[in-house]
Amino acid sequence: MKITVQDVTFSYRSTPSLIGVSLELRESEVLGMIGPNGSGKTTLLKCINKILEPKQGRIILEKQEIKKMNRMEVAKHIGYVPQSSVSNPTPLPVYEIVLMGRRPHITWQSSDKDNAKVWEALKMLDIENLALRDFYELSGGEQQRVLIARSLAQEAKVLLLDEPTSNLDIKHQLEVMDLTRKLVGKGKLAAAIAIHDLNLASRYCDKIVMMKNGKVFAAGDAKDVLSPECIRTVYGVEVTVNFETEIPFIIPVKPLH
Repeated sequence: MKITVQDVTFSYRSTPSLIGVSLELRESEVLGMIGPNGSGKTTLLKCINKILEPKQGRIILEKQEIKKMNRMEVAKHIGYVPQSSVSNPTPLPVYEIVLMGRRPHITWQSSDKDNAKVWEALKMLDIENLALRDFYELSGGEQQRVLIARSLAQEAKVLLLDEPTSNLDIKHQLEVMDLTRKLVGKGKLAAAIAIHDLNLASRYCDKIVMMKNGKVFAAGDAKDVLSPECIRTVYGVEVTVNFETEIPFIIPVKPLH
């Protein structure tokens, strides 16, 4: 499974959000998308998932152009994990949330196969014990696991995760990233992750795309992208980068004035 983004441009009304963005995501890869707030990361994920339609450019899933596919066809291949959910006054069991991932495959009502896929996903995420719990009463880390399980029940081969570690403590951040890395390696999936933490991106991502003002500023390995010069230009922050290990480690020093 491969996704190719070619020269994609998108605007909210008259305000450009993406300008000529190109990138590629391949099977068994974790792609990290980094950049300041408003740089276009979430917009790009939504364009790939056909929640938004680009003004120009092409997004190709294998050999099919996304804009020529309907939403259900896209959902059979791409799973979208949004940012942490807010509370909902209507209780909804975890099992029902994960079963929603079967919607692209269900015709009239859920079958034995659909229920089996839900339990398989719950087991893979080690959350069978949460099946009857109200989703909106779970912790942020537990909610992220449930939403990833929904994508797995969907049988998606591409996972799009929008800031999956936001509002999580350090333990749950590592758990979510470890899990994503494991799923990609074990299940021959591809994952694109919009993420703010540069050190998590450095540690877990095979490739990194750094965005600024809706454009790709730099792309490549962590060692190439996470340089003091790139971070200074894009984030306006002085940093030191420790390259003593294979994984660059970023230490913020001070903001530029």
